[in-house]
Amino acid sequence: MRLRQLQQYLKTRATGFKREDDGATAIEFAMVATPFFMLVFMLIGFAMYFFVMNSLEKGMDQTSRLVRTGQAQKNNMTVADFKNQVCNSSGDWIKCPKVQVFVQKYPNWATVAPQECLNVDGSVVTNTAAGTDPIATYTGTASEIVVVTTCYKWEFAQQIPFVKIGNMGDNSMMMQSSTAFRTEPYAAN
Repeated sequence: MRLRQLQQYLKTRATGFKREDDGATAIEFAMVATPFFMLVFMLIGFAMYFFVMNSLEKGMDQTSRLVRTGQAQKNNMTVADFKNQVCNSSGDWIKCPKVQVFVQKYPNWATVAPQECLNVDGSVVTNTAAGTDPIATYTGTASEIVVVTTCYKWEFAQQIPFVKIGNMGDNSMMMQSSTAFRTEPYAAN
């Protein structure tokens, strides 16, 4: 008799659990929320990456045009002036102390190679050019082959939750943009 009562009691309780759906929506949301928020943060992180990278490239391209046309050389622009111009053209969200700009001339196209932004040990390469040097020291004269490389340590990559897009040891990202061109045959001063 007791066995039959126990079976009846368990059957009654089991059907009671089936009928209760209070909190089901909260449980379903909890199961879906984590992947959803991971996706949202990932999209925001990659959108920010492309936005900052595009801004950096825009600033570098606009400022490189000054070298390409000879305006920077004719106006005695310094290395520091050139870097500041890259930062100003890139926008306010680019932190100028984190930017390194390298300008190099080459004798022919076969030897062209953009400057590396990271050393072998993963540390940031620092531009050793004096800020007071004329940019013409590194660009040469008219009809020279010039490569301008911009390196930017983007630390926002460290703060994006759920997504690790950084390529450095501290999870920040080293962004690099380079352009190569032959300067125009401008008239010297």
